[in-house]
Amino acid sequence: MASNFQKFLKDYTKHAVAGSSKLLATIGGAHIYNIQIDKDMDNGTIVAKGDIVDAKQEVYAVKESTGFAGKIIGKAANGNWYVEVDTPGDALLMLQVPLLYEEYTKELQHESQFYNANGDIVRCYELRTGDIFELSAEGFDSGTPEAGKDVSVTATTCKLTVAA
Repeated sequence: MASNFQKFLKDYTKHAVAGSSKLLATIGGAHIYNIQIDKDMDNGTIVAKGDIVDAKQEVYAVKESTGFAGKIIGKAANGNWYVEVDTPGDALLMLQVPLLYEEYTKELQHESQFYNANGDIVRCYELRTGDIFELSAEGFDSGTPEAGKDVSVTATTCKLTVAA
């Protein structure tokens, strides 16, 4: 389980924050997979399920997602963006529960300091057409998030790209 925060940095880097409350997988209509990642990745990253790594533990390798398309439909009260899935392709939404420890400073207790480290086994939600998830601005790798704009996945970063 990931519990990685940037404990010792003086210059804090914000990481993406995501929410899953409007996904079919949260109520049992789609799969939630255990995916072992091969580099540091933020929550809200879009990945796909690779080959089985450990059948006993039901752990799969990570691979790049193809075919994902969605649309930004609005902004949440917390500043995150709502993204509706139009075409899921093989997309999975990486969303590991961040652990917040009392001994961390106030700055480190922000969810935006959490990331999933290389080698971690993380929770990834299968996306379906009509699913809506929240994503902070850090989850987009290019373009300016704005309601009504289309989004897709950039394979090299696995983050969402906003259409021009």
